[in-house]
Amino acid sequence: MRRARSLLMAIAVAAATALLADVFRTLRGSASDRLSAVGGAAVYRSDATVNGEPAQITAFGFPGSPVERAADLSRALGIAPPQTTADAILLTGASGSDRLHLLILPAQLDNTLAILITQKPPRAGRDDEPRWPDLPRPAGATLTFTATLTATRTTLVTATVPNPPEAAAIEMSALLLNAGWALAAPPTRTFALYQRRRATCVALAQPGDIPGTARITLLQRIGQTP
Repeated sequence: MRRARSLLMAIAVAAATALLADVFRTLRGSASDRLSAVGGAAVYRSDATVNGEPAQITAFGFPGSPVERAADLSRALGIAPPQTTADAILLTGASGSDRLHLLILPAQLDNTLAILITQKPPRAGRDDEPRWPDLPRPAGATLTFTATLTATRTTLVTATVPNPPEAAAIEMSALLLNAGWALAAPPTRTFALYQRRRATCVALAQPGDIPGTARITLLQRIGQTP
């Protein structure tokens, strides 16, 4: 049973790796000094938008699993460390006036892909609220931010929901399946990979800031325009 579970997890990780490599395959760039200093190798970089404002997305590869690397990466960026151990996690914090979002995901067995989103302060006088993208929305979800990468038609969205992580993951799974998505690999209790035709979506649920709530993260890639 343990060997079968390990095999299923390996399949899920491999599928997620293929998705994430494809998401960022058109990007180029170098790493931030702080993540490079703790062993990160910059693999992609691109301009993006977060809540309609200019932002930058950089992807880094690290040796070691997300569970092993999450504390090191949060410390390097000076943001709060994760409160739980998980195969995937989203951390947020600040660096000067910039807002940082660090999505940590399994890349290969015993390796980590870290996606750093550097969000600039909103322009003065801007009153627009972030809009929910073209994805199912859980009941009671409060949108935190959306990031868009036009080159690969990729959207990253985070929100808080009034349910604990496992319940939030179950609800999100039901919504995606009812919308025509199908599981692309065996899920864990809080992390799953879905596919619909050529589009792919990663769904992650983790504890929210308030007990009994969860923060959900969705990463959807539709693909480049033919």
